[in-house]
Amino acid sequence: MRIYHFQIILLIIKYFLCTTSDIRNNKKEITKLSAVEFGEKVLSSKSSISRLAQKLGFRGYTEMKYAIDQDLQTAILSPTDLVASLKSNIDKTFHYASQVNFQPLITQIKTAKNVLIYATGFTQNNYSKDFSNDLFLSGRPNFLISGETNFEMISHTLTSEDLVIITSLSGNTLSIQNTIKLLNINQVPLCSVTRFGKNFLNDHANFQLYYEVSEIPSPVVD
Repeated sequence: MRIYHFQIILLIIKYFLCTTSDIRNNKKEITKLSAVEFGEKVLSSKSSISRLAQKLGFRGYTEMKYAIDQDLQTAILSPTDLVASLKSNIDKTFHYASQVNFQPLITQIKTAKNVLIYATGFTQNNYSKDFSNDLFLSGRPNFLISGETNFEMISHTLTSEDLVIITSLSGNTLSIQNTIKLLNINQVPLCSVTRFGKNFLNDHANFQLYYEVSEIPSPVVD
């Protein structure tokens, strides 16, 4: 679970440690200390350490310590590795695109009474906005839906003459699954846009689009 980037956690911990330079210079030591030992190092109580962990979004010190340890073990990609990884993802996406017949989906987009676009995450929403703008520029009006509640309410008004395009990284967002089931019951055409792999969304979609994704480890900054 990545609640904060490790750099942010590290900066907060460094601030909390103040002048305890031996810990700042050896971050791995933190992962070997109990809450009491860590508190002694920074002249704070065990309860203060626990509150710090909870403010960072963790259930307690143990979970925070585990997250730090996992991030410290993450390999740092060199620029060459990073470029190679991005190139590989782009190549795979283009290879996939060359094998897909987009015509049925394009026809559906052109003929649908209403085209609605919904995204489940921040990054997906940004790309969906760009796609929505591109559709407008090509003469295809559409509606970009924001918020799960709005999506659920609008779903009750849609028919088989409409088209809903949903972008989701995992394709398994629990909070919209009932809405997707309702759209299926009402025979509303769905297009899923997810990472490669089997998921709830593409199982319930009439059209499936995929893209390649790989996580890039965040560098640990001293």
